[in-house]
Amino acid sequence: MARKVAGGVCALIAGIWGAALVCGQVSLGATPTRVIAAWDVVPYQVFDTPFHAGVVAFHETGCTVQFTVCSGVGEKKTEMKEASRTVRAPTLNPQTNVWEYWIPLDPKRLPDGPVEVQARCMPLGESHIATDLPPLMLYANAGRSLSFGAPVWVDCEKGDDGAGDGSETQPLRTIAAAVRKVPAGGTVYLKPGKDYSADRLGGGKSRPFWTTIAAAPGAKREDVEIGPGRPGTDKLRFFNVTLYADPPRRMYHTILAGENGSTSVWLDDCVMYNKKGRWGGGGEVFGNRYVAYVTGGMTTEMDNGPAAVLLRSHRIVKITSDAFTGARTAINCNVEDIDPGATGAHPDFHQSYVADPAQFNSVILYNCSGRRCVSQGFFGHNLRDSAFVNCLFEKHNTVMYSQYGGPLDHVLFFHLTVPNQTWLWRGGFKGNNCYVVNCLLATMRAVEGSTMDGVTVRSTHFIDQKAAHGDRATSGDPLLADAASGNYRLAPESPAFRTGEKLQCVPADIEGVPYGDTPNRGCYAHKGGTDADPFH
Repeated sequence: MARKVAGGVCALIAGIWGAALVCGQVSLGATPTRVIAAWDVVPYQVFDTPFHAGVVAFHETGCTVQFTVCSGVGEKKTEMKEASRTVRAPTLNPQTNVWEYWIPLDPKRLPDGPVEVQARCMPLGESHIATDLPPLMLYANAGRSLSFGAPVWVDCEKGDDGAGDGSETQPLRTIAAAVRKVPAGGTVYLKPGKDYSADRLGGGKSRPFWTTIAAAPGAKREDVEIGPGRPGTDKLRFFNVTLYADPPRRMYHTILAGENGSTSVWLDDCVMYNKKGRWGGGGEVFGNRYVAYVTGGMTTEMDNGPAAVLLRSHRIVKITSDAFTGARTAINCNVEDIDPGATGAHPDFHQSYVADPAQFNSVILYNCSGRRCVSQGFFGHNLRDSAFVNCLFEKHNTVMYSQYGGPLDHVLFFHLTVPNQTWLWRGGFKGNNCYVVNCLLATMRAVEGSTMDGVTVRSTHFIDQKAAHGDRATSGDPLLADAASGNYRLAPESPAFRTGEKLQCVPADIEGVPYGDTPNRGCYAHKGGTDADPFH
């Protein structure tokens, strides 16, 4: 849902923030725009220690987030006014290591049971539109009234589903038997073994919170491997394990398949890979509309990066095609080595594609990097209310472009570093309320009869001196610290050094270093006037 914000409220907020507001830019767009926002939280978690619930939110005028916390559900739902608050600017969330809008939740001040957190994301600019995120469901348990039983143990080599009782000394043999035995919210421990299966696990779709399947205490992640399957059940959290695909030939093949959008899964600090290699077998992490969350861990030797509602602090290495195309929100992630080989794939760092011209994608990429990519960077069409913030893309050994054709409606490109790839607005491009601010780009131009109408460019550096678009543009050699070794920070003598404009909703760079009042152009902040080692 979205609502227009009254001018009086915005005037008050602008007075509070002063220099943080991007002055004079409120009415640049042809129409009012909404805040682009998403939860940076995996829902359905149970917490018995302080929990920090965060939102990433972006708007060309800046924004605030109003959090409302309620206990209970339905008619018993009650607002916990002590926990509710309005957050005026992003700060570093120590739980996620993300600069975002967040509130602390103390389970000792909340009744045990369901906790609903609501977030209303409000723009600072007059007449623009607030965004209400879907309510976030969590479960407080400081009083330990929610009980999950003893862990159930599994050993795929020596266990016995018939004779075993699920204890450490008498483990079961299959994950399916353990899932049937463990209560919702419980834990299944897997002893070292390479013959576990994620297929037909059962257990129904009525779990209120996550059941965890994890490597047993003392077991290493690489010692516990789970083969592909369709679990057929809801709210499974795989923690510190390895999951693999093993297709018989190069074909579409998933590691985990969902139930057409009715089930969810959380991969936490896991490794996902294809036994045949990225060119030998293909493979996707998720299929059949699995509602997925991925935190930490790594994807490697696959066709694409994981298609997830939330992808945070995840590493993608050695893939064939698209890195972040399937992610709705990607935060603090990086991809290294995209190469299609002889597969015929046409890879992208991020692609927006829809078959129906009336459909639009809405995505957020925040603090994401791509290195050694034989691919396009930013590509596609039909984006709406999307933000690409603090992103680095490094093209490698290819003539591919970053390019958009078709409609883009309210898309933010803030603090991008794209030092060696041409950016094109292709034929058919129609921009509306698009913003390119504080970027460092090789070059940019409109081709095939298109124009840059609807694109506001400000405080951006272009390496190509003929492509100095927009207000306060700089151009020429950006004096990168060491581009040959992948260090795209700026030397203090660079024309892009500390010549950007302050963006209220982007206070820190791709590594979490504060930009300060005079930010650099590109995705790296200055560090006391000097630059450190390259980010990998």
